[in-house]
Amino acid sequence: MSLKDSQHGSNTHRDHRPHNLPLTDNFGKRSIKTFLDFRNTNTLESLDIKGFPVLCLVNLTCVSKVKVVSLLVGLTLMFLITASYVLMWERKGLLLSAFPHPFTPVVVTTSTTADISLDKSLIDMKVLVEIINCNEQNTSRKVPDKKDVINTDPHFFSVIPDLFLPHIKSPCWYQELSSDIGTDPYKNNHFSLRSKSFKNVCDHMRARFHQHVCNIDGKLFRLRCLPYFYIIGQPKCGTTDLFHRLLMLPEVKFNTIKEPHWWTRKRFGYIRFKKGFQERFPIEDYLDLFDMAAINIQEGISGNSSTEHHVLQIITGEASASTMWDNQAWSYLNGYEEQIGPPFLAQDFIHAVQPGAKIIIMLRDPVERLYSDYLYFTLANKSAEDFHQKVVESVQLFQCCLLERSLRSCVYNTSLFNTMTVSYIPASHFGVQ
Repeated sequence: MSLKDSQHGSNTHRDHRPHNLPLTDNFGKRSIKTFLDFRNTNTLESLDIKGFPVLCLVNLTCVSKVKVVSLLVGLTLMFLITASYVLMWERKGLLLSAFPHPFTPVVVTTSTTADISLDKSLIDMKVLVEIINCNEQNTSRKVPDKKDVINTDPHFFSVIPDLFLPHIKSPCWYQELSSDIGTDPYKNNHFSLRSKSFKNVCDHMRARFHQHVCNIDGKLFRLRCLPYFYIIGQPKCGTTDLFHRLLMLPEVKFNTIKEPHWWTRKRFGYIRFKKGFQERFPIEDYLDLFDMAAINIQEGISGNSSTEHHVLQIITGEASASTMWDNQAWSYLNGYEEQIGPPFLAQDFIHAVQPGAKIIIMLRDPVERLYSDYLYFTLANKSAEDFHQKVVESVQLFQCCLLERSLRSCVYNTSLFNTMTVSYIPASHFGVQ
């Protein structure tokens, strides 16, 4: 409405009728203008400025909702793509792009203390393969004698018997309780102090504990069990997916922690690489992880379960992906000749106490596994180019090691592991491990 109309026809604003149209009293006295008066389209005065925003809103409601959603989705994708490039600084490779470069000798300045210059470490890949193949002929390892393994940790082997109960599928046995059974059996468990989920499990088992203590010849015993199967590696090879799929089976139950890392780290008090050694997790704490299964199996033995046969078939397992390759704690505590390698591995202890254990190993293309490791552990500035550069540096350090030592010694060399910019390269040496 024009300014003149608003001065002489203000009554139309006070009479709020449908569509704000003047009725009998004003009809015919003046012309009715729509939002835009198209009779005088050549003059700016004919444009009703007040009504123009309303026209835009009316037209917007006519736009298809699908088109609006498509526009918003497109803008969102454009923003995400732009943000990914900004976060990656000036790197050209996409975060999830395939590894684009082959390993080629590149001169890299490092702070390594090796006496051999990096010029000598610039070996062609064919030469590197020949060196590895030559070293592999000398990497055959003799399984250590069981007595030697037992002497490394007498208490550990005193807790676990040589034979398990024959009528139970899981490796279980009866452990005699101390005279004081009124104390909380899970009070000092290190896993419960660091895992809220397992602490809740301990609270549940604590209420049922005394109900499943059995009396044999006047002595009190509790049922103890080890895992039936071990998924020992490798990292970033699908161990988590397989573990959770196995938990869907009716016989595989009562697992609370997927990766306790007890065999390789926690039994030595080696929890985090950067924190050094802490308090050790005793074997009793590790066995507590499988007490829920032991309690249910005991119910089947006592006849308190309606599905006795099914209960006796219950099995448990764990999937610490470090079991196959990580031997750093042993080298720190006991030391060994770096030219030869560690005398004992985590697998030796499992084999000594449980020769019939089911061992599951998941492998993957070594380079793809290493790249997945890099994406998981690198916190910022991840790219295919950065990965390539770090791998080149690490491979050169590994080549330097191979010029002086055996392949097995280099794979288990803790100092080399800590020096590499991509430190999980040893975890991709499946053949040695």
